[in-house]
Amino acid sequence: MPDLQKELRFIEENLGAIPLKTIADKLGKPVNTIEMTLKRKKGSASTKIHTGMLTAGELAKILKVDRNTVMGWIRRHGLASVQRVTHTSKRFTFIDIELFWSWAADNKDKIDFSKLSPHVLPPQPKWVEFERKTSKTITKYKAWTVQEEKRLLKLVSTGMNFEEIAAIMDRTPHSIEKKHSRIKAALPRIK
Repeated sequence: MPDLQKELRFIEENLGAIPLKTIADKLGKPVNTIEMTLKRKKGSASTKIHTGMLTAGELAKILKVDRNTVMGWIRRHGLASVQRVTHTSKRFTFIDIELFWSWAADNKDKIDFSKLSPHVLPPQPKWVEFERKTSKTITKYKAWTVQEEKRLLKLVSTGMNFEEIAAIMDRTPHSIEKKHSRIKAALPRIK
């Protein structure tokens, strides 16, 4: 009986960290024996279910955004995530729901809570209800036309600052500044 307890502890500690086949090999048992043990003890052999977290794709579906948006939040905006191996060798990016909510509290501008169904991600903080009622207009990238680029250069040459130009062109000052620097870099150098 003590060996069985050790095996169960080993399975629980390594489930998701290494493939099921590796766990089975280290215990000297076939993979389907490990699967049956998981079904008997945990109710399912699905390694995704045992994490208690959501995949990036599942979170994206709930928030009604693209999966790459969630991956961008992870890479560029500090959303905490964990890489786990499921069943055989496929790696998934998992996000803890409570860590997501603490991240979302600091990044409310990135999420349109009006698209979020009530209590779909428990435990839902109280502030989410207020945010859900407030419809967000998340600005999407607007491509620059050739005429806008010419107008930008003309306005900059008059001596206007980026904030003034942004108000005239209905863009953010950051967008104006970045576009101006890209245009300047692309212009041929005159000697």
